[in-house]
Amino acid sequence: MERKIIKVNFLFYLKTSNFAEIIKLNSMKKTTTKTLLTLVMSLFGYLFAQPTCTLDPTFVASPKHGIWPDSATNFVSGMVGVPYAQNITVKVPLDTVQSPIKICFTRFELLNPTGYTNYNLPPGLTLTGTPASLKFPGNANSCAMISGTPTTAGTYTLHFQVDAYGNTILSMQTCPTPVVSTGGSKITTQNLNYYIINIAPNPTGINEHSVIQSFYVAPNPANNFINLSYKLKDNATNAYFELFDLTGKSILKQSLSNMPGEYSTSIDVSNIESGVYFYTISANKEKYSNKVIISR
Repeated sequence: MERKIIKVNFLFYLKTSNFAEIIKLNSMKKTTTKTLLTLVMSLFGYLFAQPTCTLDPTFVASPKHGIWPDSATNFVSGMVGVPYAQNITVKVPLDTVQSPIKICFTRFELLNPTGYTNYNLPPGLTLTGTPASLKFPGNANSCAMISGTPTTAGTYTLHFQVDAYGNTILSMQTCPTPVVSTGGSKITTQNLNYYIINIAPNPTGINEHSVIQSFYVAPNPANNFINLSYKLKDNATNAYFELFDLTGKSILKQSLSNMPGEYSTSIDVSNIESGVYFYTISANKEKYSNKVIISR
C-alpha cells in the first residue's frame, strides 16, 4: 500500500507541476553534478601531483633493517628555489632477541620531537610517507619522502623521534605473523639527530658589490666538459669551482684565476658518471651554487 501511495503522489506531482520549473530544477542538478565532478577531478589531480615515495631496491634486498639512507650516506643537498626530493626507506624487523626475552615489533612511529617544528626541516620542505600516518608496521618495508622547494639557505640538522611498539615473549618462542600493527605497547623511544640537509643559496643574489660579478655554465646537460665563464670585479682569494654529488660529497675541485677581469675555462668531467650534480663558484667569502646534469 505504501509503495502505491508514493507512486500516485509522484504521478500527481508530474501532472500538476510547472514543466518549466522541472526543466530548471533538472538544469540546476546537472550544473551541481558538473561542479561536483570538477571538484573531484581537481582533487584527484592534486593527489596524483604529490610526490610519492619509493622503496630502495638494494636496501630492501639486503638483510639490514632500519632507515636508508643511513647516517654515513645522509640526505642529498638542495638549493633555494630548486625542487627537492629525498626518498627514505624504512625496514622494520619482525623481532629482536634480548635474552631471555624476544621483542615482537608491531610498528615504529615517526614523530616530531618536543621543542622542534616540522622536524627542523629546511623551510619549504615537508615529510610525507606511506603509510601517511608515519606508523610503519613491523616485519614490513615502508617509505617516506622529504620534498618541496627550499626557501632559505643553511645547514639543517633534522630531529626525529622514533617510538617502537611491540610485545614481549620468551626468546625460544616465535613471533606471530601476520603482524597486527595496531597492537603492542611502547617498548622504547629513540631520538635521531644525525641527518643533515644542506641548502645552498641561489646564484640570483649577485649584486654590484660582489667580487663575482657574473658566471655562466654551459652546456647543461654537459657531456665530457663543462665550460665556465665568469667575471671578477676585484682581486679574489681562494677562487675555485667545485662539483658535488647528490650526497654532498665533493668529487671535483679546480682553482680559478683570481685577478679582476673576464675568464673562460673548460673543466674536464669525462671521468664522472652521468647524473645530477651541484656546482659551486667561490671567491673570497662569496659562494654561489646551481645544478648541472652530466649526460652521455
